[in-house]
Amino acid sequence: ADSGVDLGGRRIIKNFDQGILQAAGAAALGIKNTSQWNKDIDNAANKAFVETFQTAYGRLPSLYASQGFDTANLILSAMGKADVKDQDAFRAALKEADFASVRGKFSFGNNQHPIQNIYVREVIKEGDVYTNRIISTGLSDHRDVYAAECSLK
Repeated sequence: ADSGVDLGGRRIIKNFDQGILQAAGAAALGIKNTSQWNKDIDNAANKAFVETFQTAYGRLPSLYASQGFDTANLILSAMGKADVKDQDAFRAALKEADFASVRGKFSFGNNQHPIQNIYVREVIKEGDVYTNRIISTGLSDHRDVYAAECSLK
């Protein structure tokens, strides 16, 4: 995945994910950025995920790890409700999004995109680790901007 853009020979970071921050270092301190996930979202699923990930891998999880974790749990929840061979039933079970997301409140909109909060974060340093902390919720229950134009129901 591209983590930056080239502007006249200067590399500008646009992705402030956990894996990028260690390379960016002090240059990233104080920069504000947005994401649908962060390690400090206050819910039981996220706290357990972050703790378990740190124990297993010796580092903080990335946004991508959180998305993979949510995806696996979404699929497992749907498999508990419908046979994967019954495509319509399985698709409906996926749409229910009946799992404890590390993002907190989570559902799907009519166009199959997540409805979720978008958080404003700030790059900080905790000990020797550069990371993000949530400073506010930028968008609550955010829907994809094209949802109204989508004919899916």
